[in-house]
Amino acid sequence: MFTLQKECTHSLEAYCREVFKEGVSIRKQSLDERFNKYAVEFMKSMVAYALSVKLRVSEVRHGYRFRRIIIGDSTIFQLPSNYAEKYKGSGGDASKAAIKVQYCYDLLGQQIIDVCTQQGINQDHKYPLQDIQKNDLRVEDLGYFKIQRLKNVHKAGAFFLSRLRFDINIYTLENGEYKCFDLLKEIKKIKNGLITSIGVYIGKIEKFPVRLVLEKIPEDIANERRRKLKINAHKKCRAITKERLIFCDVNAFITNCDEEQLPTDLIRQCYGLRWQIEIIFKAWKSIFKIDKVKPIKLERFECLYYGCLMLIIASTQLLMFYKYRYIKKYKEEVSELKFFKLIVSLQEELKNVLQKTKHKISKLLEQIDHMIKQFCIKEQKKNKLKPLTILINLKLT
Repeated sequence: MFTLQKECTHSLEAYCREVFKEGVSIRKQSLDERFNKYAVEFMKSMVAYALSVKLRVSEVRHGYRFRRIIIGDSTIFQLPSNYAEKYKGSGGDASKAAIKVQYCYDLLGQQIIDVCTQQGINQDHKYPLQDIQKNDLRVEDLGYFKIQRLKNVHKAGAFFLSRLRFDINIYTLENGEYKCFDLLKEIKKIKNGLITSIGVYIGKIEKFPVRLVLEKIPEDIANERRRKLKINAHKKCRAITKERLIFCDVNAFITNCDEEQLPTDLIRQCYGLRWQIEIIFKAWKSIFKIDKVKPIKLERFECLYYGCLMLIIASTQLLMFYKYRYIKKYKEEVSELKFFKLIVSLQEELKNVLQKTKHKISKLLEQIDHMIKQFCIKEQKKNKLKPLTILINLKLT
């Protein structure tokens, strides 16, 4: 969990040397036999236990428009092709084997909600809604876009914020009749930099009422979107319609929040909070090396993988503790990447301290606190709002 997971290149002999330091003498053949289905199930159960540990930071919710702000997304990484029977990938240019990890957490309450391991071919929109509660706001990307999914959120008394998929049928209700909404005509009417909010309905059969928010973006950004769209379409041998290219002129969002719950001028800022999860995924791969896998025995890989997940979960819980502490005490925000780099640099100290007394743990936590002040505060980037600023904007006025 603390040292062997970092590269996934250690030999069985290296593992034996590591456990020998802990007072366990074992041959590499015997250790290899212990990487079996029972060991994998044990590691899975430890991950489940790690996820069950929740921090009590509910005070941070007071005064906000929503009870929780749930951010969800997935990350995928390739595996050796001989794992394909259990972890099927998309194939093609990619490996025949891949793992997808679904991750969702409460940005407001600083709590992990779920970490779920899936086959690489699993579609995001089929991932079940986790722990949905009244007055939650769920922010997900287009991979999760399904009208029935949005309806389920609404039925639970929760709220959603999503981008609009281009191929969705949109209607307005006029004199008791549903009429097709001319989205492209509306886009052409909007002037650069302006935002419009419209009550519409989506769905071919059962019409579902939503609030459509359109924001005209600068021409250079729209042109860059069109360029990337054309490159992607060319790779997949697909044609692009003129209408789809026009759609690149706007940010298009849908929500079931009314103007009072989520003002139009905060929509893009709020959706931008979703990028926090991309930073976390970047840390998983660049710092924790979860995607660095070599061809080894499947059960051995799984044990290492779940061990790495445990370290990630424990580190994230610690991050969330300090994030809440620094927001409340200093009105400062802890950088995810800087914090995770710090924790990885202290892995050996953490391992040693966990084997000692509570006093030693407290001393290390104080040391981490001091190092966060020095090295881990999130910097203000030009023309970009910190997530903390956006969350403050979402407070009730």
